[in-house]
Amino acid sequence: MRRFFLLIAVLSLVAVSASAADTGILYAMNDSNNTLYSINPNTYALTLIGPTGISAGDFGDMAYNPNTNTAYWVPGRGNDNLYTLNLSTGAATLVGAHGVDDMFALAFDTGTNKLYGESSSGNFYSLSTTNGAATLLGNNSVYPGGLTYRADLNQLILLGAGTASFNLVNPANGSTSLLGGSGFVNDNGLAWNPTQGKFFVDDWSANLYTGDPNTYALTKVASLPTEFDGIIYVTPEPGTMLLLGSGIVGLATRLRRKL
Repeated sequence: MRRFFLLIAVLSLVAVSASAADTGILYAMNDSNNTLYSINPNTYALTLIGPTGISAGDFGDMAYNPNTNTAYWVPGRGNDNLYTLNLSTGAATLVGAHGVDDMFALAFDTGTNKLYGESSSGNFYSLSTTNGAATLLGNNSVYPGGLTYRADLNQLILLGAGTASFNLVNPANGSTSLLGGSGFVNDNGLAWNPTQGKFFVDDWSANLYTGDPNTYALTKVASLPTEFDGIIYVTPEPGTMLLLGSGIVGLATRLRRKL
């Protein structure tokens, strides 16, 4: 019996450690060849997923709808289309043409249940997830890097390229208010990581940063092999941790019967 309780303690420690670690995944776009990678948010290790199959496009961005588990991608300059991405293979599927030159930023807002994008001119759009069509909502004059949705505060956040400025975006008309930030960051992607409570940024200068949500300062945490642009954070399915817990309980029950 003593061995059984010792075993339970060890298994519980394993379960706590697993739940304490960030089990989500960052997905990022290699902008040099439009190939999808995953990034471990704990170790920053990079893993090749696969090619999108799309050659044209530079300085694009990615977005993720957690309600439908759908990843979206705009390749940027030279490709005026909206795609969905298979996160298992990297393959892109055409949704339709948005027809906007230099669509550099993209995010899905679960508060409004809409997909938004911004071009290099500072024009802010909503995009149809059915056919890709873009509707102009306004102009904020920000040269866009990455766009992301922060669900805990119901905020749409735009990171300016070059200025490293974090801006709060009004999704109704695209108007912005400066939150903070300083220094320089190249054309970039921006993702909010709710588990760690920080932003992640990949950029065209082959840098991976974290962003402080209080000071909006960027800290370089890793170097990437080449230019990247576009990043999303995907949380594990709710059943993943439940399955782990159920497995531990089941294992403990079987071992107790044997002891």
